[in-house]
Amino acid sequence: MIQRSSRKSTYRLLLVVTLLLGVLTLSGCSTAATPSGPVSPVSVLVSAPTLGPKENLQLTITVRNNSVSYVRLKTLSVVSTGDQPGSGPFTLWGGRTADLSAKKLLGIISTEKTSPAILVQQSPMLVFNVEKMLPTGIGLAVGESRAITIHLTQPTDENAPALGAYKTIVRVSYEDYDNKNKLTETDGTAIIQLKSRTFLPVGIRWIIEQLYKLVHNYAIAIILLTLALKLVTEPLTRMQFKSTVDMQKLQPQIAKLKAKYPSKENAKQLNEETMKLYKDNNVNLFSGCLPLLVQWPIFLALFTGINNYSPFNTAPFLWAPALSMASNALPLATSFIMPIIVAASTYVQSITSFIPGQDRSQTAFLTYFMPLLLGYWAYGFSIALALYWSLFSLFSAGQQYLVIRRLTKGMALPEPVVKKSAKK
Repeated sequence: MIQRSSRKSTYRLLLVVTLLLGVLTLSGCSTAATPSGPVSPVSVLVSAPTLGPKENLQLTITVRNNSVSYVRLKTLSVVSTGDQPGSGPFTLWGGRTADLSAKKLLGIISTEKTSPAILVQQSPMLVFNVEKMLPTGIGLAVGESRAITIHLTQPTDENAPALGAYKTIVRVSYEDYDNKNKLTETDGTAIIQLKSRTFLPVGIRWIIEQLYKLVHNYAIAIILLTLALKLVTEPLTRMQFKSTVDMQKLQPQIAKLKAKYPSKENAKQLNEETMKLYKDNNVNLFSGCLPLLVQWPIFLALFTGINNYSPFNTAPFLWAPALSMASNALPLATSFIMPIIVAASTYVQSITSFIPGQDRSQTAFLTYFMPLLLGYWAYGFSIALALYWSLFSLFSAGQQYLVIRRLTKGMALPEPVVKKSAKK
């Protein structure tokens, strides 16, 4: 009973932390968009994330039609950033301009054919023509809104921006169908927060750069980093599974205790006897959770260090033009490759973590749900982050298989508990 409760708590903790990570990922850790002044016929809300040095900047502009007539968007401009005109210290991400968030089926499959915005000028203002982002133009019905993302990055040389807050002004021009000859402009503002990262993500990036100097390939550097981290955390993994195996080895004796105290009236005696059994065999119920908690800060640091790292912008990977690109930004034919790999590798890691004789009924849902959830999230992950996750899962699967096989060698499987029928 106690073992079952501990195992449930472990998986609940895993689910909560993973869901929290997903919420942070999907939200993009963005600052709240702020409208400029009173509500206008067309409002512009600008959302800018808090970012660190050498990170890409996705500036998301949401345009909403608050008027009583149909409008059509014409141009999108970055008027100023900080005290500089245009995008200021930030530059366009090599070859990328601005993308329209297409309408999607189930949030995955695009139902529209979109094209990047056409760059009209870069100085003094950054100006895009957005008319051709859809074959029929971007028209907004009454109450409709659309989001456009401008892809910016930071120079990594002496021109890198200083830490601080940068007020950004974005301007949208549109045409009102009630007055086709009149072109109207409206502005939106946001604050870009450029802050330093903690020592763990900075350390991760330093290691990646040192590996890159050796192999001259960022993808291989990520592979080597993943393998090195698995070797470093191997003692923690072994400790975690040793605790689980030790509990599983006691299952035959626990089954006898359950048969001895079958009724709910004997629950207290069953708990006391079970705790005594664990104590006599030097089994700590929580020693399997501690290694897991120690590894989570490392994973979160890796998430911050690898995701959105601007040096990956010029690092292609097989079917992807850049490691920093997300799968949802790739053509449909290749956009699902990495999410499928992430889901498959997570599933393999799940099934290799089972201990012989372990009751899998309590974890069956997570065994299938978590790979699907991670695969769905990976659709928005950068290729670099998805690559790390896949490799980490596969390395973990191989490690788990070897560790569990060694620890359970010669272990007797627990006998099933025969429940006595209640007396009438």
